[in-house]
Amino acid sequence: ARPSGLQRSVAAALAAVQHGFEEEHLEPRTGYSLDLALPSSRVAVEVDGPSHFLLPDGRGVRKPNGPTLLKRRLLAAAGWRVISVPFYEWDGFATANERQTYLQGLLG
Repeated sequence: ARPSGLQRSVAAALAAVQHGFEEEHLEPRTGYSLDLALPSSRVAVEVDGPSHFLLPDGRGVRKPNGPTLLKRRLLAAAGWRVISVPFYEWDGFATANERQTYLQGLLG
């Protein structure tokens, strides 16, 4: 799959925060393609656009859909730490600085 504009935006900010992330990394145990991966540390950053979520519930909460939950579970079982970057959070940041700070917080 060709990376989305959203994914390219996250990748650019991530590169400023931590080096070594690979885009579209093929995970051999599960067969999944990871949006952004740091294989040496087994950290995956999944850029989750609207197609990864159910429609908002009555409180406006968007829950991940079945395929997204399955991918996260299988990657975790294969020893990966999976970090989700939901589109609705990412789109709320106005500056590169805000985006980098957000990613630093997620990476811990």
